[in-house]
Amino acid sequence: MSIITADINVNSSLEKVGLIPDVIPSAISPSTLLKVDYTKSSKDVALGNNLTPQETSETPDVFFVAPDQSAFYTLLMTDPDAPSAQDKKFGPWRHWVVTNISGTDVSKSLKKAENQHTPYIGPGPEENSGTHRYTFLLYQQSNGVQKFKPMEHEQREQRRKFDIRGFESENQLELISVNFFCCPT
Repeated sequence: MSIITADINVNSSLEKVGLIPDVIPSAISPSTLLKVDYTKSSKDVALGNNLTPQETSETPDVFFVAPDQSAFYTLLMTDPDAPSAQDKKFGPWRHWVVTNISGTDVSKSLKKAENQHTPYIGPGPEENSGTHRYTFLLYQQSNGVQKFKPMEHEQREQRRKFDIRGFESENQLELISVNFFCCPT
């Protein structure tokens, strides 16, 4: 009898929909579970379940148990399938970035205005653009509280082609968890 571990379950889900290697270069070993809830619509993100733009229009509630309570964390939400699953020329699209999330008070830190590096914008896939994979990436920051270089975000065009690898490297971020949902059009 084989044992299904959290690592196997997460990586299998990511590989099944191509997020490994489209967003995450290789398998990860999550050090915490990332819970994402759209409370107004009573919908949870569950490793690839289908959700609609209407169900995910409001900023979600996010919860994780910090592997190191003295550390700080960064959360990203991206769509690698912009403008469509067949033509990803604008992906990954930057939907949300929250920085300096305190391991001792995750909930409060996620809501602090000064931590909203890029304010939340819910999914808005074009009709008949294929299935979009909205991905939440949780990182541990290597340097405690840190200053992140500002990125323009007021115009839609400014959120296109987000260089996730560059952002990780520049800010010395270590990926520790992931969750995602799919949005068929």
